[in-house]
Order: sequence, then C-alpha cells, then structure tokens
Amino acid sequence: MEPPHISTTIPLHHNTSALLHSRTTALQHYSTSAPRHFNTLALSNFGTIKIPMTNTSRITQNIPNFLTLLNLCSGFVSIVFVLQGNLEAAALLIIIAAVFDFFDGTAARMLKATSEKGKILDSLSDVVSFGVAPATLIFLMIEFSLLQKNPDFSLNNASFSELLFLFSPIIFVSSSAWRLAEFTVQKETMIFNGLPTPPASLFFAGLALIISGPDYSRISDFLLKPYFMVPACLLISFMMVSKIRFVSFKFKEPGFRKNFIQFLLILISIIMLVLLKKFAISPIIVIYIILSFIIHLIKKPSVL
Repeated sequence: MEPPHISTTIPLHHNTSALLHSRTTALQHYSTSAPRHFNTLALSNFGTIKIPMTNTSRITQNIPNFLTLLNLCSGFVSIVFVLQGNLEAAALLIIIAAVFDFFDGTAARMLKATSEKGKILDSLSDVVSFGVAPATLIFLMIEFSLLQKNPDFSLNNASFSELLFLFSPIIFVSSSAWRLAEFTVQKETMIFNGLPTPPASLFFAGLALIISGPDYSRISDFLLKPYFMVPACLLISFMMVSKIRFVSFKFKEPGFRKNFIQFLLILISIIMLVLLKKFAISPIIVIYIILSFIIHLIKKPSVL
C-alpha cells in the first residue's frame, strides 16, 4: 500500500510572512545604488541589513576630518616657512593650525561624527603641526641666537655644547609624539594629564612673534639667548609628558558656574589679546600653565 503523502511545506504565520516581505522590499529599494558607506538597520528576528548613507551624510560626517587635514596642511606650510627663515609666518601658521584643531573636535561633537579614524587622523596631524613644526621653529630660534653670539657659526664649526643646544628640540618633538600617543589611547575625559601639545606649541609660536616684532628688541635679545630658549624647550617638553593635570577648554555642561575656570581663561585671553594683540600668545599660555598648576595642587581632579 502506498504511504500517505507528507507535505514538507511549513505554513508561515501571517506576521512572519509580512516581515519577510518587508525585508525583501527594503533590500530591493536600497540595492539600486552601490555606495561605500553604510548605516545599520536592525530588523527584529531577522538580524540586520546595511542601509547606504546619502552623499549629504557622507559630507557631514567628514567635515571634522576635513578640518583636521587643514590643521595638517597648516603645520606643513609652517615648516616650509621655517626652512625659508621666516619666523613670523611660521608662527602664524602654527596658530592657524591650533584654530583648526579646536574646531575639528568641536565639529565632531556637534555633528556626532566622532570615529576612531578621525581620532587617529587628528593625532597624526597634531604630530606634524604641534610636534615637528614647533620643533623646527625652536631649532631656527636657537640657530639665530647662536648666530647672534657668533656671526660665523655653522653646523660644520659648531662645538659640542652648541650642537646640544641646537638639537634640543628633538626632546620637544619626542615628548609631543609621546603625549599624542597617550591621548589617542585614553578615554574621553575632562582632564588633561600633561600639557596638551597645542598650548605647548603656541607658547613657542608666541615667542617667535615677539622676536620678529620690531617693537620688542630688548625682550627679543633676552629670548634669543640659548640659556633661555633651551631650558624653556626642556621645561615645556617635561610638562607634556608629566602627570600634572591641566585645565580642559571643553565645557562640562551649559552654565557659568560649572565652567567658571574656562570662562575665566577666555576672559583673560580676550583682555590680553586686545591689549597686546599677537604678542599676547605666550603670556596667555604662561597664565594657563600657572593656573592649571595651582588647581592641580589644591583641587580634586573632578573640578577640571
């Protein structure tokens, strides 16, 4: 006797069938283009599918990275001006790089476009703009100081001590790279352990502006002495890799009271810029360092 036929078709529940139809429709709708970037859409009980980002979304997500690249380019052009012996232009480009560095982070938080790639790109750019560029600037200022002392100075006839002076910025660029590597791997925080590389670079950019200014000849003569420039380079380098807590310019949350220190620094900076213009850069950084050091000694980390 022939065995009864057993159906291998399993009837789908009405809701399950509708979900399958919805997923198929979604896949057909988004398969018409082949973009490189995708967002993920979760479908209950059926895993996830990839939904492509629009061109507008791609542009928005990369605005912070574009600003980071402008930071990198500014650092490179600064190095070019150092090679041409132009202190003022090199210093101004480091300041411009710091502006781009500030706004790339701000844009990333506002647009919610933070990413690991952006964080790594930011650190790589900062090594150039706030490591190599200021180190070459310091090298040039020390070379000027040695030439001021001995007009016939050159690398070929330099003494051992003069070579030590001249290449002391190696410590600065190494400390900068170390500081940025630590910053890349640490979690987002309101506390800076060690002097951030932008203020460290701005300090020497400000010195270069003072030295190149015609109205500050007496101060320039003092700043150009290797016995000032080299210790300053070593001290700033030490502060970058130290565990001293420095004030962050990020605002914890809206309101004056919880961001009093940040507002105070901004107010002092504005007043000094109005009074001293571009020559206020280094004094502002000195005030920032002193204030951070005082807070490090008397306050808990949570207040920063």
